[in-house]
Amino acid sequence: MNRTELNRVELILHNVGHGLAVSIIEYPTKYVTQIDLGSDDAYSPLEYLSRTRRLRSDILYVTHPHSDHLSDVGNALDKSYCTDSLYYQEYDWDDVVRGQPEEAKEIINSFIKLKTQVRSGDYKGSGELKVWRWTPENARKTFGESSYINNSSLLIVYKWQDFKISVCGDLETQAVERMTEFEDALNDIKGTDILVAPHHGHKEGYTAKWAERAGKPYVSLISVQSRDDSVASGYSSPDFARGVLFNGETRYALSTRKDGTLVVIMFYADGKPQWTFKSE
Repeated sequence: MNRTELNRVELILHNVGHGLAVSIIEYPTKYVTQIDLGSDDAYSPLEYLSRTRRLRSDILYVTHPHSDHLSDVGNALDKSYCTDSLYYQEYDWDDVVRGQPEEAKEIINSFIKLKTQVRSGDYKGSGELKVWRWTPENARKTFGESSYINNSSLLIVYKWQDFKISVCGDLETQAVERMTEFEDALNDIKGTDILVAPHHGHKEGYTAKWAERAGKPYVSLISVQSRDDSVASGYSSPDFARGVLFNGETRYALSTRKDGTLVVIMFYADGKPQWTFKSE
């Protein structure tokens, strides 16, 4: 039987330069969970899903309203690509836009328009999905004015059968560490197999306490642009991750900067959980 006919999940970390766009596709139902709307001038994840996969997202989760996580919003407003439902936090939108460059203001204002056109919803796929977060108000009080938007990012934990994926938005180090201090949140992130690293893998989001408290993931996936040299080296250490086989070598971290768009296919063979990693 062809694998396309089997129950499986595909995780796509799109190569969008500086930004984040993650697609989780469940087969055979073709239920699509889209996390964030990063894009670049030459590549739109929403167009890719539509034209290459003949898919459109069933639900879109926006981790936080920074423009590099929303830049594909123009396509999201197009009926050809528009998501069926939307999950996000409410902010003081005037405060979010204040002080942003004009291009970023336009992107954020387009998202404000999108949320008036798409109904709010929750995940309704065949796995489990939980969200942990600080509200913008609590993030401001806890972490300060300058970083409250990053630190109010949704931490999304997705589980399908034996596989668990955690997506951390732009949470910074202190926020990640504080999250692991809450027993309920820690219980959810424990056993994460694939960590989509917080804050584009930057040093400002890295903490060894994730591995110490939640356990080592097999691998960290990092969405980062080619010119960004601030990726934390700890992600590539066996002290942080258990490692996966990628192109014939053991890797502890994979990045869009080095490896391009990353695709992980999770499935079962002979009753055992299996996965493959490839780049596109």
